[in-house]
Amino acid sequence: MTTTTDRPNSGPRTAKHALLVPLAVLGVMVLFIGLIATLLLFNTKTGALVLAALAAGGVLFSVSLLASRDRLDRGQRFAAVGAGVLPLLVGGLIATSLIGGIDPADQMRNVQPLTVVPEDAPVIAAENSNEFCLPDDAGGCEPTDTWEFTPSEAEETIAYLFDNLEAGVPHNVVLTTLDGSADSPAPGDELVASEVITGPAQEWFVSEAPLDELPEEFYFFCAIHSNMDGVGTLAAAE
Repeated sequence: MTTTTDRPNSGPRTAKHALLVPLAVLGVMVLFIGLIATLLLFNTKTGALVLAALAAGGVLFSVSLLASRDRLDRGQRFAAVGAGVLPLLVGGLIATSLIGGIDPADQMRNVQPLTVVPEDAPVIAAENSNEFCLPDDAGGCEPTDTWEFTPSEAEETIAYLFDNLEAGVPHNVVLTTLDGSADSPAPGDELVASEVITGPAQEWFVSEAPLDELPEEFYFFCAIHSNMDGVGTLAAAE
């Protein structure tokens, strides 16, 4: 005589396991991607590209090895794990400056975002150490000691594009209130000052000073070459 024993209902447990497995895989993938992203940020641009290529190659090698074998021996398991882990280990050593000696300023996390200059940005330039100039439509730069400053509609603070055309020479643009007169100008209280840049280079300078702090007439000069100066006039935005 045979007896039958009722088996406990395994449906809920099976369903639970079926849900946990993909969630666990997803969690591992998120952690892996986050780790890779962190390591790339602490690398240089070239190093990040190399590390990403090595990591992708290691993952592909491991997946191919696992897919081509029903069972892996000890050496194959070591190779599969090592191919995926070694790039992460090397990246971690670089990120912690244990190898590579990367200057923090060169790390991807400190790379400045791409700057977008508004088409209506006010522009001033320097092509020598005697005077500023204003770029023209013909590609030249007209020497000037005046600047009609028309603010960009995209900005609410004092902002302008400075184009240093003089190779190997540092310049900047400082804006102050105007002491004296337009015929005999002198610097007053400093309003804003762009960074000193060595040409040829451009800087889209966006200050924190509200635009309403810029008077109708102001004085501008180069902090490196004080003879480069002039009087600016605030014009209404177009």
